[in-house]
Amino acid sequence: MATVRGRAGRKTWQRLSFGRRTTRSGQIAADQLSARRLRVFLVLSLQVVAATLLVGWTRFDIELFAVIDPWHWGDLFAAVLLIHAGALLMSRAQRVQRHKTPLQIGRCFLLIHGFLLANWVILQQPEVSVMLLPVPLLGMVLGFLLPIRRAVLVSMVAIALTTLMVSERLDLNLEAHPVAMSVAMFLGSLVAIQGVQRVRSRTRILTVGFLSGLTMAVATLLLHTAEFQQLTLANFSSNIWLKDATWGLINGIAAGVLITSALPFLEKWFDVLTEIRLMELSDTHRPLLNEFSLLAPGSFQHSLMVGQLAEEAASSIGANGLLCRVGALYHDIGKMMKPGYFVENMQGGDNIHDRLSPEMSRLIIIAHVKDGMRIAEEEHLPSPIVDMIPMHHGTSVVEFFFQKRAQQVDEQEADRTREAFRYPGPKPTFREAGILMLADGVEASSRTLSDPTPTRVRQHVKNIIQARSLEEQLDECELTMSDLHRIEDAFVRVLSAIHHGRVKYPGEEEISSPAVGTTDPTSPDSPVATRRS
Repeated sequence: MATVRGRAGRKTWQRLSFGRRTTRSGQIAADQLSARRLRVFLVLSLQVVAATLLVGWTRFDIELFAVIDPWHWGDLFAAVLLIHAGALLMSRAQRVQRHKTPLQIGRCFLLIHGFLLANWVILQQPEVSVMLLPVPLLGMVLGFLLPIRRAVLVSMVAIALTTLMVSERLDLNLEAHPVAMSVAMFLGSLVAIQGVQRVRSRTRILTVGFLSGLTMAVATLLLHTAEFQQLTLANFSSNIWLKDATWGLINGIAAGVLITSALPFLEKWFDVLTEIRLMELSDTHRPLLNEFSLLAPGSFQHSLMVGQLAEEAASSIGANGLLCRVGALYHDIGKMMKPGYFVENMQGGDNIHDRLSPEMSRLIIIAHVKDGMRIAEEEHLPSPIVDMIPMHHGTSVVEFFFQKRAQQVDEQEADRTREAFRYPGPKPTFREAGILMLADGVEASSRTLSDPTPTRVRQHVKNIIQARSLEEQLDECELTMSDLHRIEDAFVRVLSAIHHGRVKYPGEEEISSPAVGTTDPTSPDSPVATRRS
């Protein structure tokens, strides 16, 4: 028995699994992963070599390998390599903690080496204070361009390499204490990174720069308290640590000024979406939104209400509420092309779709997604906003027109044509897009409620969320059941406030509530029941 088991090469329970069988798609995915790992390895190797050269080459007028012996170059290379290895290990630990944003190697490469090159140039003059190294500037750039955990990690690598650079130049009469310098710089960088998170005004950037510089100045003074024992009025102005603290404060203020002016270019070059950019896009007086409000006023008002719902729901689960509100403002801009074909813009007139076949109506309705993406790309809107336009419908069915078509054919033909009435997708891939999908469905169908009491509103919201979950539209956006419950509560709060009761004034006639069947027939949330096969 032992011989048979040995020839099998695998244990009995291992042969029961199909996980070791390689399919064609699995092989392609494995090849792509291998190629990506090779690219990452090459970039990191180049980064380690370049950083070693910048650290070890102290002056531009000295030949690169003329003074330092090969063994010293080996020590520097090993130190830089260990710093990067530690960063990779920390990156893997962050990934275990469900931080889903991948480490962007190319972007980090540019940021670190741009910072190191600036340090190299500044350190060419030994009389210049090391507190003028652009640490606050780097911290704010990292805080804007990277998630906070990645930003802190890259900042640690950059400061560790800077400490090596300063240590290599101590024999050039450079007045610096590497450990104290690195601690002060790291604290200033942390303040800069955390300060620019979700900052919504440019004056706040200046404040963050001041606080970062102040942190470096205070840390420098506290880490050299023993040096002030001999401090007198006579040598007050010549004290090196007071000068370093002053230069650190000036450094932070200058970083805030530079970032304020350079932020639009950073957003464009690195394709990132900051809170300040979102605030600018939320201005309803922008030409695109102003034209939208004139051509399709009903759709524009619907977008405003969806934005209110989505922002409240996103805030309740810790998502980006401002991104949800801006995405809601632009999610239906494609309706500008044919506004009269959408019921919210008909203003009591005849329904054009009564004269069209279900197939033609389906083409017109679905086309507003493609038109919206084209308009968004022409306006150079950020990629998350563009992505939310098709994702807010996902791959759901235009239910009203499908039911209209199903009444004209037999059951088998209706089942075959159902896929033709689906939106092209994709499904929402991030939380804000999933929230927008739910908010759009809830707002469009909530207009059919004849008596919007809190109980009826809650049941209505629950039905919409359950329908989206059963259709598997939310499977890819990482919304948990706990998130959905909080989103439901947020929707109920907002809708209850919108449909609040009013005191009837004397002489005011009773206004009848809209009939249930007056909902938007172009919405996938039409109350027409889906025929079960």
